Amino acid sequence: MRFFNLLCLLLLVISAGSVFAQQAPKPDDVVAEVNGIKITVDDFMAELSRLNVQDQQKIASDPNGRANLVNSLIKKKLLVAQAKNLGVDTLDFVKKAIARSTEDIYAQVVLNAIQRQNSQVSDSEAQDWYSKNDTLFNLDYRYHITQIILPDENTANDVLKKLRKGKLSWNDAVKQYPGTQNNVSGDTIWIFRNNIVQQARNVIANLKKGEISDVIKIGTSYYIIKMLDFEPPRKATFDEVKDRIKQILANQKAQDAVTQYENKLMMQAKISIDNAVLNSINFNQNQPSAPTSQEQRK
Repeated sequence: MRFFNLLCLLLLVISAGSVFAQQAPKPDDVVAEVNGIKITVDDFMAELSRLNVQDQQKIASDPNGRANLVNSLIKKKLLVAQAKNLGVDTLDFVKKAIARSTEDIYAQVVLNAIQRQNSQVSDSEAQDWYSKNDTLFNLDYRYHITQIILPDENTANDVLKKLRKGKLSWNDAVKQYPGTQNNVSGDTIWIFRNNIVQQARNVIANLKKGEISDVIKIGTSYYIIKMLDFEPPRKATFDEVKDRIKQILANQKAQDAVTQYENKLMMQAKISIDNAVLNSINFNQNQPSAPTSQEQRK
């Protein structure tokens, strides 16, 4: 019995340890350190947020993505340290650039706060906007199609002939001619008529359910299209577009609030503009460049 209790306790400790191991790290947790300079989780996430969505997804899906991002941060820290060793941080134009960046951050923090406070949209507001702008939600024909992509016109015509005579099934044709990495045979999509390329639009629009098209040349490839299903024109329901409407209205509310706030500040401020100086500014004036290490030593 004592051994059983000890075993249960051991399993509990192991289980608890695995739970703790899976907990998210804290912002101040250190990811890496270079020459005594710490790189925290917060630094990592800040660097990640500066990337576009596609690059963020690449880092998330790449087994080496996290390591690559940390290495880029390490290189940046080393470059910053080198810049300080060269005295770059003491240069007048660098100080001014830092001050301007600081101003941008301050202003953006205030604007973000105003936008958050003024971007709430109720369902009733969205419903009212939907009712007043109902013509915006008229949907055109929508087609559910699949495709076979062929390398040349002769092959395409031969495959089409076999398909129509029943000598080749659609699935077998897809296997024999898989297409390319970016344009795959057998892919199925729902697509609105206006989104179809011009050379294929009328051909697809005239297909009946289950029917296959003639050969269509698009770019350098040849296509055979099969109509799986279609939907006639209709009006999108409120539930289908509610989230999109609320986002549109939220953005508009936020922008209006920012404009009103900025105008209020402008009205309350004492402002003077010297048009003579303003109009004499040369847009082609070169910006100062950072000095070389040799210039620093002079």
